[in-house]
Formats: sequence, C-alpha cells, structure tokens
Amino acid sequence: MIRFVSARVRGVPTSFACMLLCCFLLPWSGGAQALAASSTPDAFHRLLALRLPHADGVIPVYYSRGLRAVALRDRADISDCAAWYSRQLHVTVPVTLAVLRKSDWDRVSGLMGYPMAQAFADQGNVIFMPKSFASYPGQKAHVNLEKKLAFIAFHETGHLYQRALHLEGPDLFMQEFVATMLATAYALSRQPGLVDATLSSRTDAPQRYTSFEDMDLIYEGVGFDNYDWLQVETVRLAVYFVKGQDLSGLVRTMQEVFREGRAMSNHQILSSLDAIRPGLLAQAGALAHPTTLNLLRTETCVSAAATQDATGVFGVRNETGHTIAVMDDGVNEVLLPGYTAEYGKVGRQMRLPTGECITYPSVPGYIVLQ
Repeated sequence: MIRFVSARVRGVPTSFACMLLCCFLLPWSGGAQALAASSTPDAFHRLLALRLPHADGVIPVYYSRGLRAVALRDRADISDCAAWYSRQLHVTVPVTLAVLRKSDWDRVSGLMGYPMAQAFADQGNVIFMPKSFASYPGQKAHVNLEKKLAFIAFHETGHLYQRALHLEGPDLFMQEFVATMLATAYALSRQPGLVDATLSSRTDAPQRYTSFEDMDLIYEGVGFDNYDWLQVETVRLAVYFVKGQDLSGLVRTMQEVFREGRAMSNHQILSSLDAIRPGLLAQAGALAHPTTLNLLRTETCVSAAATQDATGVFGVRNETGHTIAVMDDGVNEVLLPGYTAEYGKVGRQMRLPTGECITYPSVPGYIVLQ
C-alpha cells in the first residue's frame, strides 16, 4: 500500500510474490545482490513496450484502455504533490506515471502483486498505479479506498524524491519511513483527510510481526495484511515526526545524520529519529523493540539439499561492515552490510565463505553475521 520500497525478490514464484505486500517497493535494495549485471529492460522500457495510450505533459502518463479519466486524475494529484515537494525541498525530479488494469500490470513483468503501487527511482523514475484499490484485502469495511490510494501515490512520489535527496539508505524501514514522511507532510498541508483515511484503515486484528526490525529483516515476507499494518503504523509515526515541523529543516538534519550508503541497525535509526524529534521512541512503543523473528544458525552444507516447493525467507544482519560473497542456488552474490531479505525454496542452502551454509527455513527467521 505505500510503496514502501522493497527488497529485491530473486527466485520467488509469481504466486508467492503476488501474495506479498510490496506496495511501495523500490527494487534497488534488499536481497543478496547478484554479481553479474542484468540485461533485462528496466521498468520504464518494459512499460513503453506495451504501446499503451498516453498523454504527454510535464508528467507523461500511460494508461490501460478505458482508464484515461482515472489516469488524468491521478496525474493531477501527483503533479501537485511533486510540485510541492520541489518547492519545499529545492529539488526537481522527473516523473512518469502508469495507471494500469491488472491485465496490463501482469504484462509489464517485474512488478509486485496487483494492486500494490510501485515506484522505480532507479529504472526511469516511473510510478505504477492500479485502477483502484478495491481488491486490496484486510481493510476495514468503512475505509475510503480511493483516499488511501491517493495517499499511496504521494508515498510513491516520495520514493523518487528521497533518492534525489540522498536519503534512500540501504535499510528497508528507513526507505519506507522517508517516503511516508514526505507523503504525510504533503497530505497534512494539502489534504489532511487522506491521512485520517489511511490511519483508520489499519486492521485491529492481532499481528504476528510487531517490530519495525521485522520489516527491515524480511520486508514483505511478513505477509500481506501484516505488512499493511506495519506500513500504517509508519504513517502514524510520521505524523508525529513532521506535524508542526519545517520539512526542509527536518530533511537537512536527516541528511547530516543518515549519511548516504551507511548501513544502520533499526535501533540506531529509531534512536537517531528520536534525537531529531524527541518522543518518537515513546510513540513507536513495541514497534521499536528488537525483532520478533527466531534466530537461525549456520549449518553444515550438503551436496544435494532436499528442497520443497514452498518459499522460505530469512533476514540477514551483516555486521561485518563489508560485503560477504555467497553462493546461492549456483549464483555468485554478495550480502551488503546491514539488513537484507532473502527468498528461496525451503531447504535450499546459501553457502558462506566459511564453508558453512544458511538453510532457507519453513518459518521466517534471521541470522547475524559478524
């Protein structure tokens, strides 16, 4: 729902990916990074290949047939939001918008499950929006989904601006928080009802994953509804962080504290945000607690691991301060410093330089590498 930039999911079956809530995902981070460069066309060129109707302008918009009115409405909202960001933050970012039905969404390939909006700051500055949010599960009956989707559009636009502001960072929670912070600041200034609609949409059902560090470690692996719950909690925290504050001043301070490329633990991030806006940790409550995931251990590698069709997920907290070369399913990859989310068939093994392996679990967990 809020694009919450997401981990790059390598080798995940489409059926599983569609179940995940990677709404505002920016695929530049998360997951082990393959050493070989991909020759796959980027998101913008995959969109162009569909040869859809479009409307030129400062923000070009491409749309599925029959969705011109919806596309122009969404473009008007995003145009106002982007112009506001530019005035407040003194930076201009090119934006391309795509508003698609599910059939065209599936043709693009590389997107998360419909109707989760996505922004690609590293693949043409393009935002993909669904026709509507009506098929989004787990929402309260009274929720105005049109308003919630509009807020998500501002969040996705925020993902494009956070890269230009050098605030994307390697940590998934931080990526989501910055985009949500920008969207919240804009909405409070221009359309406060969108914030209220989003906050009131969160399910009251108990959730398994209740720490922001869970999001950092396995991201959308927490499951669709739980991810939405965590994202809406991020909005609640962002309201406290930005309300009554000067956005440009907050951003300047954050640029000093969160240096580009520097990996930080979830505790360090939240403590730093609390230093900028005292009281934030108290607002976060249990969300600032350590991960609720089970700790995994390295295991002896086997030559032919028994795998299952089910997808396993584990988080890595790489505390070495440098990349770690690994072999995963025959592919040479690297684990970056900080958090990464890994997906693969249950039982498959990732080989570490030590000769030991991490086995993809049937129940999500995490491992610390020091």
